[in-house]
Amino acid sequence: MTMSDASPVLHPEILRLTGENALLREELTRLLAESDDLLHLIKPNLLALYQTRIGVWELQALQAQCAVARWRRQVELAQASINRGERPDPISIEGALELEFLAWRTKIREAAERIEAAEARLKHLLSPVDARELKKLYYALVKRLHPDVNPNLTDDQRRLWQRVQSAYQSGDLAELRALALLGEKTGPVAPPPKSPDQLLRDQKILERQIALALEQAEKIESQPPFSLRPQLEDETWLAARRQELERQTAAWREQAPALEAHWKTLLGEAAHGTIFGKN
Repeated sequence: MTMSDASPVLHPEILRLTGENALLREELTRLLAESDDLLHLIKPNLLALYQTRIGVWELQALQAQCAVARWRRQVELAQASINRGERPDPISIEGALELEFLAWRTKIREAAERIEAAEARLKHLLSPVDARELKKLYYALVKRLHPDVNPNLTDDQRRLWQRVQSAYQSGDLAELRALALLGEKTGPVAPPPKSPDQLLRDQKILERQIALALEQAEKIESQPPFSLRPQLEDETWLAARRQELERQTAAWREQAPALEAHWKTLLGEAAHGTIFGKN
């Protein structure tokens, strides 16, 4: 073997820094993959669990509250007409209520849609084996294609990374398998040789990225629905919360008959001239 065939001997400092940076990239890869797991898999599943275990009862309470608020407003509008010396017009009042309660109806519809979507999601969860494979594939692809770990990506690799994110977030295991094969064929982009100073700069950047990733993960887990995870697994807490919502629902529903009777009384008195006769 000639001297020209021999591999260059790297300076021990370069070898040390290169090895340390490789370890830091591994740690950054792990943190990035875990944060994405929290945001795009665990969080949606917890939200779905919340909707099926608590959201159904919250929707019932919201519907009862809306019905009472509507009856109360109906009575107010009728009384306002009488106070002006006018006979209440049920059709006009109904039209006004339709506009006023549009936001309520939207809120109720969205709550019902969330419950429906949650039930569908929980019915189509990946099996534990498939979920582990999805996570393993994604970790490998983060290591190979995540821009924070690989700043020298080609345009094709960046587009591939976008497809990886979409497949992962939708839980499409078949697509992620195919993308993993494509990722292997693209090969990593070899970074240019670096001096110790450049490697030190890279190390500081990696350390900042790791600190930010840790901070992000802590922030995610400190907020709902993660902060509610113990309660969602506590049958005693769930039963107490449902009972509380059922009491609220019953209290709202108890008010409706009296308001409806008051409304009918106002209309009846106005129709017979009782109220106007007093004036």
